Amino acid sequence: MNPLRKELLKRAKRLARSGYSPIPVQGNSSPTEPKRPAVIWKKYQRQIASENELETIFGERASALGIVCGRVSKLLVIDFDDLLRYQRFCRHLPQYSETYTVKTRRGFHLYFRTAEKVPSHQFDGGDIKGEKSYIIAPPSRIGNFTYHCTKKVAELELDKDDVDRLLNYFHVQASVHVVAGKRIREAKDVDLQRLYRRLAPRIGRNNALYRAASVAREAGLARSVLESKLLPVHESMAGRPGHKLESLRERNEEGVRTIRSAYRSGRVGRSVKGGMPNSVRERLLQAQGSTIVPRLLDAFALAGWEADAYFTLSEAIALGRRFGLNRKSVLQALTGELCSFDGRHIISRRYVEYLDIRGFNPRKRGRPVELVFQVPAVSRLLRLLNVLWAPCDPLREEDLRSAKAYRLALHREYIARLSPRSSLAVLAARVGVNERTIRRYNRALDVKLSACVGRLRLTREVVRSLPRRSWRAGSNATKGFWLEAADGSRMPAWRHIGSRLLSEGGGGRVCVRLSSVFSLRPELRPAAQFESLSLAEFARLIQLRGHRAGTGGVLKRLGGAIEAARDRARAIRYEKIQLFFGNVSRRVADDKVAESINGYLFALDVGGAEVRRPAKRGIAYRMLKEFGDGNVYLALRSSYKEVMQSLARHALQAGDANQSLDLLARSTA
Repeated sequence: MNPLRKELLKRAKRLARSGYSPIPVQGNSSPTEPKRPAVIWKKYQRQIASENELETIFGERASALGIVCGRVSKLLVIDFDDLLRYQRFCRHLPQYSETYTVKTRRGFHLYFRTAEKVPSHQFDGGDIKGEKSYIIAPPSRIGNFTYHCTKKVAELELDKDDVDRLLNYFHVQASVHVVAGKRIREAKDVDLQRLYRRLAPRIGRNNALYRAASVAREAGLARSVLESKLLPVHESMAGRPGHKLESLRERNEEGVRTIRSAYRSGRVGRSVKGGMPNSVRERLLQAQGSTIVPRLLDAFALAGWEADAYFTLSEAIALGRRFGLNRKSVLQALTGELCSFDGRHIISRRYVEYLDIRGFNPRKRGRPVELVFQVPAVSRLLRLLNVLWAPCDPLREEDLRSAKAYRLALHREYIARLSPRSSLAVLAARVGVNERTIRRYNRALDVKLSACVGRLRLTREVVRSLPRRSWRAGSNATKGFWLEAADGSRMPAWRHIGSRLLSEGGGGRVCVRLSSVFSLRPELRPAAQFESLSLAEFARLIQLRGHRAGTGGVLKRLGGAIEAARDRARAIRYEKIQLFFGNVSRRVADDKVAESINGYLFALDVGGAEVRRPAKRGIAYRMLKEFGDGNVYLALRSSYKEVMQSLARHALQAGDANQSLDLLARSTA
C-alpha cells in the first residue's frame, strides 16, 4: 500500500468512527476530473461505510478524501468561494465563524453539525453543502494545493433556528425579514453569552465583548439589557496568562466603556431615511440626464425604507405611483437603461427561490421564481458614483411629482441654504439643465440676484497685464471685464486703450464681472456689489477667461487636452477574454448573481457576423457547444478608473515613474 493511500484510509476510518461518511475521490489521479468520486457514492448518502468497506473502496484510483454532507453525517458545510464574502460573514455573524474551518483553493469550508435536512444550493459567493453533496477534506491534494485546517476547534452544533438564521443571512439578510421594504430584527435570535464565551479565549475579553455588543446593537437590543446579560459573564471570565490582575470594579467599568463604544460606533453612512446626499443626486442627474433614479431613491427615503432592505418589483411600482413615477419609469430604474452606472447596478438585485413573510424557504427547489431588489445604502452609492458625502437638502412629497418639480426643488433648497455666489452655468450643470432653464427657475422662485464687480485702480503694472488686441480677436469687446474712466464711461479693456487713459492723466479703473449672488431672502440686495481686487487676482482671472493675447489661455488649452485624454481613455471600455469549458466558471458569473454581470458574450457565426448574448454562465456553456470550445469571447467592461490604474502599472513596469504617478492621479480625479 502506497503512503498516500495509507494516510487517506487512516483518516477515513477516523472520520467514520466520529460519525462522518467518508468516500474516496479521484484527486490528481484524474487531472481532468480531480473532484469526482472514485466509487458510486449514492449508497453512502444513507449509511456510513464499515472499516472493511473503506479498505475496499479506497483503491489505487483514490488519491483524495471526501465527506458526504447531509443527515447521514449530520454535517452542514458553507463553502465560500469569495474571500470578501467570508470576511463579511465573520463580521456580521461572528457567533458562527468560530467553528472548524478548512482552507480551500479559492476560499474556506465552515463545518457545522446538525440533524436538520438542508438541501444543497448556491448563494452569492459560494455554496451550501447539505443533502446529496460532498466536500473535499484534508489532507487531500488537488493540483498544487493541499486542503488544510485553519481553525482546529470543535464543529458548532446547530438547531433548527440556527439553520434558518444562516439561510436567511445568505439569501435574504442576516436575521432580517422583508415586509414592504422594511427590516425587522429579533434580538432573541442571538445567544450573546455563548458568543462571548467562544470568542474570549481566542481574541481576548474586551475584543469579544465589543463584537458581542456590536451584534446586539445591530439586533436592536437596548444597551441596558445587554449590560445586564454580559457584564456578569465578563467579570467572571478568566483572563489570558500573564494578564494584569483587575478588581471586579475595574473590570465592570472597563466592560461598560467597551459596550458604550460599540453602541456609539454604529455603521456610518448606511441610513437612507435622511434622504440622498446632494452629491449623489447631482452625479445621477449629470450622468443620466434623467430624474427617474434620484427621484426613486428619494422616494425610498421619504417612505421610510431602510438601507439594505429587500423589496419586490410590485412594491417598487406601488411606491413609485405614490410619488408620481409611473410603471415604465420604475422599470427603467430597476431593470432598464437607467439601472446601471459605469457597468454596475445602482439598485442591487437578487434572484431567490422563494420569499415570504418568514424569509427564505430552502425547501422550494427549481428555477428562481422571485426577483428582489435591495435599497442601496448611502455608503454604497458614494463608492459606486465615486463622489464625496455632501449635505442633503430636504424634499417634500410633492417635489417628486415630476422632473421639473424635482429639479426646481433642488435649485430652491440649494439657494435657500447657501445663498450661493455662483454663475448660471454652474447652477445649470448642477441639476442637469441649461442656463435658460435656470433663469426660468429663478423667475418662478423670485430669486434675488446681486451682481458682483471687482475693481482695480489703473496703474502701469495693471496696463501691462491687459491683453493686446490682435486680428484674431472675435470682437472689439472684452467679455467679462472692461475699463471705466473717471467720468463713468465704459470701454473695452485692451492694453492700448488702458495706456491712452493712463497717459491722459484722467485715471480710471479696471472692472471685472464676478459671479453673482443668488438669494431667496425677502430683503432686497443692492443692484451691484463692489469689491477690490489685487493685481495677481486680476491677472489670474484674465488667464482663466482665455484673453491672454487672444490665444484662448494656457489653462483653457491644458484643460482641453486633459478632457481629450480622458475621452480617449474612456473609449477603452471592453477587454476581450477567450472562453473555454474549463474557465467559464471563473470568468462568467452565475445566472442568479445578476449584479456581477458587466459585459456580454459574443461569437462569430458561419457568415462572419457577430452574435451577442447576455453574460450568463448557462448561456456561455450553450454558446460553447454551439460555436465550439475557444470560439466564444467575453467582452468585459472596465471603468475609467480601472483603465487608468492598468496604464499606470504598465508605465511603472516600463520604468517611467513620473507617468505612472500622473496616471494614478487621473484615476482618482
